[in-house]
Amino acid sequence: MENAQYRLNIGMVFQSFNLFPHLTVLGNLLLAPRYHRLAPEAELKQQACELLHKVGMLEHAWKYPHQLSGGQQQRVAIARALMMRPQIMLFDEPTSALDPEKVNEVLQVIESLAHEGITMVIVTHEMNFCLQSL
Repeated sequence: MENAQYRLNIGMVFQSFNLFPHLTVLGNLLLAPRYHRLAPEAELKQQACELLHKVGMLEHAWKYPHQLSGGQQQRVAIARALMMRPQIMLFDEPTSALDPEKVNEVLQVIESLAHEGITMVIVTHEMNFCLQSL
């Protein structure tokens, strides 16, 4: 398997979200799968809406990143990574840039992914979360 093929199977969520500011939430989710032609447009939109619902962000689909809190942006970043149907998810300090009151909403999403059996590598300072996950 070539490097490009490996990269398609890995999702990564950074501490700084890295959402495209000129795209809506929905646009951020659709960009990569459209580029790689993973499915027809209608199917991609349905998948995006399902993932936004899963992370509690469906009602914000038409907003731009600057209109969202840090916790909301991070949940969108997680949904965006999941759009590529990765086998492995990498999280680089997913809660470090968040206000303390927003940390739990992101950790709950990550925990739900763990219950679904998604393989994850998480770099975090949230030690209680790590200990619960063992």
